[in-house]
Amino acid sequence: MLIEALNFLSARCEGKFKRFGYLHEAIAIDARFRRCKSAWKSHLENTKSEILSAIDKTSKHAKVVVLGAGAGYDIPLDELERQFDRVVLVDVVFLRSIRKKAEKSSKITLVEADLTGLVDSLEYLGSDFDVKEIQSKPPVDLLGGADLVISCNILSQLPICIQNWLIKSGVDEDDGDLQKCCRKIITDHLKWLENSDSSVLLVTDLERRVEPVKVMEEGEIRDNALYGLKFNKLAANWIWDIAPSPEVDTAYHLKHLVGSVYLKHDDFFDIS
Repeated sequence: MLIEALNFLSARCEGKFKRFGYLHEAIAIDARFRRCKSAWKSHLENTKSEILSAIDKTSKHAKVVVLGAGAGYDIPLDELERQFDRVVLVDVVFLRSIRKKAEKSSKITLVEADLTGLVDSLEYLGSDFDVKEIQSKPPVDLLGGADLVISCNILSQLPICIQNWLIKSGVDEDDGDLQKCCRKIITDHLKWLENSDSSVLLVTDLERRVEPVKVMEEGEIRDNALYGLKFNKLAANWIWDIAPSPEVDTAYHLKHLVGSVYLKHDDFFDIS
């Protein structure tokens, strides 16, 4: 709790992002990593391996952009620095650990950005707002000049704070239009990546799995992490032991199915 409190006090985060819950989420993820470090090891190694593979497939190495850079635990930052002239790390919030690394490098740039482009338009909602009219606006210029763009374990997270804000603002959490809005945020991110002038690596949660600790208990529960969206082709997939018991529940483990897709310039995601 002390580390979490220090992170909250020392974090540089715009007020609007704090109000939407982004700082709280960043600190919670960082704290869970510390508690579940050994369980996360294979997931972090797999993510780094996919990034290294994408680097090898990318012919030019002037600039790389990492979306969802977070604390950098799943990024081979030293190798990115070695391979690229510029390393642009993008997230809504950067905690002290990653800021320290960036301060020591002339190659690393930290960019605080809302990848949905929705926070400004949704912060102050009128009583007559319509969920169906919400349109995400990814920051197009952010990817300019990049040779490789990496969307790193962020896709399933993009709608969460937006969804929570809308529910707090009076939208029914079971509203079908809210679910469509969240899925649209995800598909807009994918289209943004497809329209970039670079190769793209996507690493994302695909499915949440709740597994009983005792084998004789009721079977595993599975839930799509992307509001029903499915990738028909993956380069690789693996299980992330994100919250082994008793992290969330003494009777259950929470695991995520994670997958990766690499796109050459002008390729498209195969989704349904």
